[in-house]
Amino acid sequence: MSKPLFDVPLTIEPEHELRFVGPFNRAVVTIMTLRNNSAMTLVFKIKTTAPKRYCVRPNIGKIGPFRSTQVEICLQPFMYDQQEKNKHKFMVQSVLAPNDADLTDLNKLWKELEPEQLMDAKLKCVFEMPSSEANAENNSSANVASGGSGISAGAGVNTSSNSGDANKVGDGISKLASNEDKASIMSDAIESMSGEIKTLRECNSELRTENLKLKDQVTRFRSSTVKPVNEPYAPVLAEKQIPIFYIAIAIAAALLGLLLGKYFL
Repeated sequence: MSKPLFDVPLTIEPEHELRFVGPFNRAVVTIMTLRNNSAMTLVFKIKTTAPKRYCVRPNIGKIGPFRSTQVEICLQPFMYDQQEKNKHKFMVQSVLAPNDADLTDLNKLWKELEPEQLMDAKLKCVFEMPSSEANAENNSSANVASGGSGISAGAGVNTSSNSGDANKVGDGISKLASNEDKASIMSDAIESMSGEIKTLRECNSELRTENLKLKDQVTRFRSSTVKPVNEPYAPVLAEKQIPIFYIAIAIAAALLGLLLGKYFL
């Protein structure tokens, strides 16, 4: 006989199994619902036997009185084999938080709890393939078996190995194509960069030529402004000094003439 809800502080849905539906070549997510049936805050923590295969959000948390929360469990991609037995399990541990408990740091609170205080619930993981994919696999296996009246089981193994080799070749070709694309992109980038460098060098040479022209013009301008300042002084002085010299000679000659005139007269 099952216990009433008010006697069970935590209700988990699903109760016993976590089902993951393929295909499993991508991440598969399932939801676990936790419900607190008590009038106190409930703290929970989720553990698994295969922590590297699953991502749980959140893996630790708290639930208010008579409230529920959802936990997202993500199964990482892997190669699915129907013959392989799945032994993955999850365990949900829970405890009713004391009234004076500090709920800001749940990890610290969890370390302080005694194992006897914890309530455990275990769930196993179940992997399921969609019916369409299962039928496709069954049909392919049936075709191999029926079409092989003259083909032995070893030939079937060779066929699978050949298909695997073909897949490897296809992967190699795709990698080579991607590498060629990367090489072409790199060559285009190098060509564009070399063109830009050539353009920058031409601009640099043009700027140097213009700089030399400007220096030549500045030199010419300075030389043209200096010459007119120095040249006028000598001619002006010569022009002024020559008439004065002749005037002085004329005056001296006149005075000499007067003196001689008086002396002889």
